[in-house]
Amino acid sequence: MAQTNLQVWIGDPAVLVGRLTFESTGNREHSVFKYADSWLEHPRRFSLEPGLPLDDQRRFFKAEVPRSSPLPRAIADTLPDSWGRSIIRKDARLNRDRTGLLAEIDYLAAVDDFSRMGALRFRLDAEESPFLADAPSGRHVVPPLLQLDQLGHQIASVERDEPDMVALRRLRQIGTVFGGARPKCSVMDTDGTLALAKFTSQTDTMAVERAEVMTLNLARKCGLEAAHGRIEMSAGLPVAIIKRFDRVKGGRRPYISAQTMLESPLADGATYAQLADAIRENCMEPTKMLKELFLRVGFTILVSNVDDHLKNHGFLYAGNNQWALSPLFDVNPAPERFRELKTAIADAGAPEASIELLLDSALYFDLSTDVAAEAVKAMAQTINAEWKGFANEAGMTRAERDAFQDAFVHDEAAYALALSRTIASPGRASKKVSSEPGTSTGKSAKHLGRPSETARASVNKHLAIVEEGIAALNEVVNDSESDLLAITDAIDQTEALERSLADASCLAAELGTGQAKVERVGAALNDALSDLAFRAREGGIHIDNPDSDQVRLFIDRYS
Repeated sequence: MAQTNLQVWIGDPAVLVGRLTFESTGNREHSVFKYADSWLEHPRRFSLEPGLPLDDQRRFFKAEVPRSSPLPRAIADTLPDSWGRSIIRKDARLNRDRTGLLAEIDYLAAVDDFSRMGALRFRLDAEESPFLADAPSGRHVVPPLLQLDQLGHQIASVERDEPDMVALRRLRQIGTVFGGARPKCSVMDTDGTLALAKFTSQTDTMAVERAEVMTLNLARKCGLEAAHGRIEMSAGLPVAIIKRFDRVKGGRRPYISAQTMLESPLADGATYAQLADAIRENCMEPTKMLKELFLRVGFTILVSNVDDHLKNHGFLYAGNNQWALSPLFDVNPAPERFRELKTAIADAGAPEASIELLLDSALYFDLSTDVAAEAVKAMAQTINAEWKGFANEAGMTRAERDAFQDAFVHDEAAYALALSRTIASPGRASKKVSSEPGTSTGKSAKHLGRPSETARASVNKHLAIVEEGIAALNEVVNDSESDLLAITDAIDQTEALERSLADASCLAAELGTGQAKVERVGAALNDALSDLAFRAREGGIHIDNPDSDQVRLFIDRYS
């Protein structure tokens, strides 16, 4: 049994909060957390998350389901996702730091202390030990904005799977703090504050970074609290620079995800109604927060953001053991995606991105239907009038802007624009009335048009991504020198390939064309996944593997 004992601290200057013990035996991992007595007596004490009440009990944690964490959720919120984990694994493999597979505690220890998300910090439970991944003498390693070009080249080398040891070690220090799959790293902005740099990926076929900055600015125009972002250039490519909202002049702000707030093992499968209940129980100014959440759901639908899982909503500590919604972040319009929410409105079995369903659920957010309809229509009017201007401000060309038009001009937006007021009578459901004579606001108003070239191109783009992924998987399978880390890395990429294939399939079905190609590529992907599962089983990767639940499910599914 391998055991690691850590002290958990918070803030800067740091205060001891508790102790974490992490143990792994073969393919099993678990942890135990206990608050420090000094924290329980501290005048500014608070619960690190709703699932960790302030008491002297030892609490046991393990992965409840595949893809969940064996760490307390507030601590798991400081871990990287696919991009950061891939960097850490590649660095460990290339620099030979580890010959075996990595455990959750290895990822926790690899994240830079200076730029780690939120306010939690960690050190070995030994006298005067430094914080994990802390730079010598307390100096940070986060580069200034002036080094964007160099960082862009290093990130590109990682995407090509051609990184050198220096590039990987540097990205391990500054590029593993955040979640998500896209390339990113920490930078120091021109005003000396910490920021997130999100780089254009080599696989991008649309202006993704410009679109994110455009949409955040559009959200603020609609009256929402959203992260501040702008575009800088690196080697001729746009980079989104996003201000960190978990840092203030006085230091670090405690942060937890909505997944942690709901005590959910996974980032999907929950509802906004559940989140509304959690806000009532745990947040300051709940009425204000509930309206903000409602408007964010409406905005998500109107701009076709389909990545609204619980990790992409968060809370900042507001004092007195209460929380507040963090600024809106990671909002990416996706014109070609099937219109479903990752977090359903009120019923997990009904994830439709529907303005009508949102208005029907207004009471969950303590809003009358009249007020809700008026707010949604006002937001739809702002988006309709302003999105092109914000796209231009973000530096989009006309062609880049036109590629995103279907994300902003669609049936749900038309439905919202047609709202005028609601008429409610006792015992009867509210009726929505069109603001324009002769215009229906019901779902029968769905307009039917010819398949657009943008939609056709989207099908081909998704299939091209899958075909490129198939080639990469086959390369791992056929390379006799592929080790366990390389095979696990490949398995991590398969979920994204399956999503791209599913997106292509949905679009092709809607268009009524391209299904044959989708089926052909799907068959090739299935063959590649079967070969990878055989190679994993042959190599014994499912034995004594900290990630064994996920790997074993993959092997069982495709063998």
